[in-house]
Amino acid sequence: MGAAGERWFGVGRSLAADPAEAGAQACREALGGRRAGLLVVFASLSHATRGMAEAVHAEAGGDVLMIGCTTSGEFTTDGRGSGVVVNALGGYAASVRAVPHDSVDLYEAGVIAASSLDDIDAEHRVVLLLGDGRSSDQQEMVRGAYSVAGAQVPLVGGCAGDDATQTGTWAFFSSGTDVQVLPNAVLGAPEPFGIGAAHGWRRTGEPMVVSRSESGTIHELDGEPALDVYLRRTGGAPGLAADPAAFLRFAAVRPLGLARRTGEDIRIVFAADPVERSLSGLADTPEGAMVWLMEADDDEVVDATATAAVAAVSAVSAPLGVLVFDCCVRPIALGSDGIDLAVSRLRDALKPIPYGGFYSNGEIVRKPQAKGMHHLTVVALAVG
Repeated sequence: MGAAGERWFGVGRSLAADPAEAGAQACREALGGRRAGLLVVFASLSHATRGMAEAVHAEAGGDVLMIGCTTSGEFTTDGRGSGVVVNALGGYAASVRAVPHDSVDLYEAGVIAASSLDDIDAEHRVVLLLGDGRSSDQQEMVRGAYSVAGAQVPLVGGCAGDDATQTGTWAFFSSGTDVQVLPNAVLGAPEPFGIGAAHGWRRTGEPMVVSRSESGTIHELDGEPALDVYLRRTGGAPGLAADPAAFLRFAAVRPLGLARRTGEDIRIVFAADPVERSLSGLADTPEGAMVWLMEADDDEVVDATATAAVAAVSAVSAPLGVLVFDCCVRPIALGSDGIDLAVSRLRDALKPIPYGGFYSNGEIVRKPQAKGMHHLTVVALAVG
């Protein structure tokens, strides 16, 4: 367990071609000559090697707690790119858990991850989850963690990315002296916090009732096959679902909004079954729920990254740094110019507070009025 002391937060980034060199450079920059208690590492698939993870860990002294995962791109105050970003925290009480993929079910994985709370005796605690970006129902991991943390301890984080290739994700972990590269791990680390979330999407058209669903699959909307209703309401071609890649490009920017007391949780439709006429996502859309098609408010979608981060730092009296989890589909929805503008506005809004973030396959925030898994959303965790 990392010990508490004078608190600090540092960020380092490297785009060096050699993964180990990039990891060492990023870690060195993040540390700035200080000794960290916890490292949070974000790395592109091209840099997700054991050598990179070992180099990061060794640069920090070889006995530091470490969690991290693959991404669909990373960003810091220096901009965005594909390489390695290291976030280093000092002076915080921290504890970590790792759950290898397929070792337990997703609910139990969340239970194990959140059990790191048992190691922390502090007034303010939060569970930071880096989940499997390819699991079938990420909400189950959140439910498992919530069963341990309860309503008083927020859950926040993101799910590992894979450069939007749908090929698989990886995580990096150390409980002290060991270094592991785990396929699809679930990790957790508690520490002081401020939390913000934003997406910038709004309802359009009439609501629909989820009349039959199971886990992340919606079978019926308003009593009809879900795919038929979705294509009719979005103007999609009848044969679109026969081409999975074309359907994903179409549906990713035509999400559903799941009604909540304070707005909508976004649900991206990732796939469709042209035989069963169903829709699939990576989070639960329960039977009986009310959903809407969502459309982007362009300026608010661009501003969502800064909006979430500002909300997070405003909840901390003296913010030292911010971790940002930004949906990997937002660059598709915004385009290159739009996502560059979002990163620029984030930098301007937080100056001079350091931050490190990545594009994720699902965003996590569980606190009052926010129920767990999100998509096309930005979640920020500020530490102070």
